[in-house]
Amino acid sequence: MKKFVLIAAMVLSCNSKKEAAAVSEDSSSQMPVKMTEISFTAPDSWIAEPPSSHLRKAQFKIPGKGDEGEAEMTVFYFPGAGGSVEANLDRWYGQFKQPDGSSSKDKASKETRDINGLKVTVVSVTGVYQKPVNPTMMGGPVTDVAGYGLKAAIVETEGGPWFFKMVGPEGTLDGASADFDQFVNTFSLK
Repeated sequence: MKKFVLIAAMVLSCNSKKEAAAVSEDSSSQMPVKMTEISFTAPDSWIAEPPSSHLRKAQFKIPGKGDEGEAEMTVFYFPGAGGSVEANLDRWYGQFKQPDGSSSKDKASKETRDINGLKVTVVSVTGVYQKPVNPTMMGGPVTDVAGYGLKAAIVETEGGPWFFKMVGPEGTLDGASADFDQFVNTFSLK
């Protein structure tokens, strides 16, 4: 188990140092991350990274097994903005093409859960991912990557929705499925 500290990443991406939370250096399990109004605990196998954009509140690398590439979990929050749950889901579905030409929305699985009193929409879809060449630029050039998938959750809070989006090779996402469900079950208000 790699040991690391998440403080630097969280301080850079949060509004204040009070919002940053450390991941234990000596423990084999991660401690909860507390943001503006929500907290969560990332699985031990996920590797915290400094957010690659000021828009990201947190970012994790999910290692692949064998020849599978790694996946990435990103956390976004836009207080009072960010669009509706359905608008974001439609945008995410639109980032995937189906080899048979069918609708990614029709192929996606979607469920709404109550997690610790929070309304959480959980989705997954696979296909050809239209990976942005520059992830910080919406509508820019993309590269088609076959055999990719998305597992995501949108948490509705009074301050606006929180977006948790994991994208990567299907095999890596399949291997991280139990960890993803465990992660979603840790969502709670501070």
